[in-house]
Amino acid sequence: MPFTDVIDNYANGATGTLSTTDGGSVGYTVTANVSTISRPNTDQGAQVTADGSRSVTVDFDDPIHGLTISVDRSNPGEVYFVEIDGVVIDLNAAIADGSVVFSQSGASTHFITATGGISSTGGPTNGSLGLLHFESDVTSVRIFGTGGTSGNWDLFEIGVDSDDFRVVCFTQDTLIRTPLGERKVSSLKAGDCVETAEGKLRKIIRTNLRKISALQQAREPRLRPIRIKAGALGHGLPERDLLVSRQHRVLVSSRIAQRIVGHAEILVPAIQLVGIEGVEIDNSLTPLEYHHFLFDEHEVVLANGAPAESLYLGAEAHLALDQAGEMDEVQTRDVVELPKMRPARMLPHAKQIKRIIAAHKRHGRPILEAMAGSLGHAALRSA
Repeated sequence: MPFTDVIDNYANGATGTLSTTDGGSVGYTVTANVSTISRPNTDQGAQVTADGSRSVTVDFDDPIHGLTISVDRSNPGEVYFVEIDGVVIDLNAAIADGSVVFSQSGASTHFITATGGISSTGGPTNGSLGLLHFESDVTSVRIFGTGGTSGNWDLFEIGVDSDDFRVVCFTQDTLIRTPLGERKVSSLKAGDCVETAEGKLRKIIRTNLRKISALQQAREPRLRPIRIKAGALGHGLPERDLLVSRQHRVLVSSRIAQRIVGHAEILVPAIQLVGIEGVEIDNSLTPLEYHHFLFDEHEVVLANGAPAESLYLGAEAHLALDQAGEMDEVQTRDVVELPKMRPARMLPHAKQIKRIIAAHKRHGRPILEAMAGSLGHAALRSA
């Protein structure tokens, strides 16, 4: 999990900017009483002590997406914690709900403790490197220790992850509603027509395919799909289990959304639905293919009967498609340049999404609770 950009000076009062995954930048300020040192796995890291006497805090001028922390050289018994926006994070809970992704390289002796911190079973020279990637926007991060003696320390790098996993994709067996009936997404080509949730016909102008092996999923948990089990969204939808990439947005249609953001219908990344009954990260490590298709407009289509988005070309998706060489297959038809788009439904901010989904969980209300009143939806016309 390399960095797009990383802080290289953790002196107290140090300032700078980080380049973000969408091509922008954000300023930061360091508050710390640590040294900045190098080791084989760490270019320039903050030397945080296990006893809590030396810690590091970074405040960002604006919320930053893709915050990533590397954890190097832990000794057995040392435990370190991460505080985000003034709240100490229980990494077990955060990993379980998908808001943090934990991976490692080298000897892979790092682990998450029962108390929600990070530690290691190996010595400081075994080459293990723990990596924490935060899916939610962050404005402040603090790293501190609570275990071990004052002579023990660890190295932390704080930066922005360079890997972009935000392109929306369906897995290969997803059935997409078309004028000719349901077709596997893997069979769709540029020039084919797809039926939208409103019953309109849209012509595909581009398709992409990326093959993901079991080994890739083991090394990079963010490549694992989200499984939305049959009926989990309400009204019997999806009609069969739906597997999508973690940032693929699905429709939320509810009075809760209307109350919180003023729109009954919004689009929410699938990862944000994890924890709702029937929605989970698929950890089976089954080899898969990710497919997506592009119209000249952003649309809501029917995937296994459930409303979900077509490819939306926001800034990050533009960047990913510009790097299409990473894809196994790209097919286009009569496309000179990628279109500029407006979202088909409101795309709420992360904090708004959390409020909406938390309310659905608290009250046990289905994600598509208001859809029965949406007379134009093809999904319900066919029910």
